[in-house]
Amino acid sequence: MEILQKIMNTFGASIFVPVVIFIICLVMRISLKKAINSAILAGVGLVGFSMITDYFTPVISPVVDKMVKIAHLNLPVLDIGWQATAVIAYSTKIGMVFIGLLLVFQIFLFAIRWTNVFMPSDLWNNYSLILWGSELFLLTKNMWLASMLMLVCLLYAEVIAKRWSTYYGYPQCTLTAPHQVGNVPYALAMNWLFSKIGVDKININPETIQKKLGFLGDPMLIGFIVGFGLGIIGNITTLSTIASWGQILTTAITTSAVMAIFPKIGSLFASSFSSITAASQKSMQKGGREWYVAVNDALGYGEAATLTTGILMIPFALILAFILPGNIIVPVMCLTGFAYDSEINIALADGNIFKALLMDICIFAGQLYIGSYFAPAFTRIAREVGVQMPKGSLMVIGFVAANITMGLITIAFLTQNPIIIGAVVILYLVQFLYYKKNKNKVTDTIEKYSDYTAIRKVGTNTPDIS
Repeated sequence: MEILQKIMNTFGASIFVPVVIFIICLVMRISLKKAINSAILAGVGLVGFSMITDYFTPVISPVVDKMVKIAHLNLPVLDIGWQATAVIAYSTKIGMVFIGLLLVFQIFLFAIRWTNVFMPSDLWNNYSLILWGSELFLLTKNMWLASMLMLVCLLYAEVIAKRWSTYYGYPQCTLTAPHQVGNVPYALAMNWLFSKIGVDKININPETIQKKLGFLGDPMLIGFIVGFGLGIIGNITTLSTIASWGQILTTAITTSAVMAIFPKIGSLFASSFSSITAASQKSMQKGGREWYVAVNDALGYGEAATLTTGILMIPFALILAFILPGNIIVPVMCLTGFAYDSEINIALADGNIFKALLMDICIFAGQLYIGSYFAPAFTRIAREVGVQMPKGSLMVIGFVAANITMGLITIAFLTQNPIIIGAVVILYLVQFLYYKKNKNKVTDTIEKYSDYTAIRKVGTNTPDIS
């Protein structure tokens, strides 16, 4: 297990994913030249995504910190972010056991066609499964939760695969990160409900904005305006200083740059799948299976509607933390990552920022309560692996450990009641069997309740590598 951990620490996604793509190409009998081109393009795209997010986060974080201080939230639990959460997950002894077991299990499930999603290609994001599994093992000594959570995630990843792939323009790709696909059932329900009550009539996306505002609707200018607004809110008490205006304009131009550059990098990454897509389509014509590769959520981060929704969500998150009775969490580190969490909602809303924002608000409200419930257990694990408690905080939480579905299943397992656990298993099997039997119907229904108005996608117009 130590060897596996060393491999994961040494070779990040920009190495691991290209290797997986190269192997898949060879298995599908794609020429060596195309296989090498696909692998390198994937690596280049992933490095590009990392460069953007790594540069953007340090720019936006100080502004967000100022917003938190302005809100005067004085609560006992501090959000320490996904980075610290991942370190905690991979630092537990049982966590490394889970890595090996889950990797083998994922390959096995794909091989026997239990799932059409190849989850090992996004091995890094298994950390949230490992965290939940470690948490339950610490409390009950039960090792089965992580496996159950993974089965649920694979099902929801497959359900959302076509919609995510279609919207973001990455062929044969989908998200499997448990802290995101765990929101799929609620996102689907809200997307259906909001469509029924007419929310779709308020259709705000980059294309409609551009039609009404002309050049001001260009994604690059939308980024500047949104970044400028965020900077103003963060510096609202110090607008008379030059330093504040420097930060405001830096935030604005950096947000603008992300929205302008991100689609070009997305096009490079999407092109790495052109050979696989062509081979897969030929296979399906001969009666083969339709399958998807798990990819990192960074692939959708900078898409105009996604990033805009993520940034707009920041003040709403602080308001929710302040007004919701029973919440004990100060959201801090999660605030800069809302664009990741918005991807599924944006894909379902087909770029409708207003609709996706409403969905984000509802889901985050639930996450605050799940996070508040699990904060003591999370803090215990964090202390056991040597995490220093932030000054003034009694407990800590990462919002990866506040996913509603993962939390509810964990609560069910914590009861150790055979009837409750059995009910959870039966509910999963019912969903699984219904989806497998009615796959086309489910997919068509999801497409029906998407807005279908967005024209530009991140990975479209991809270069041909043949």
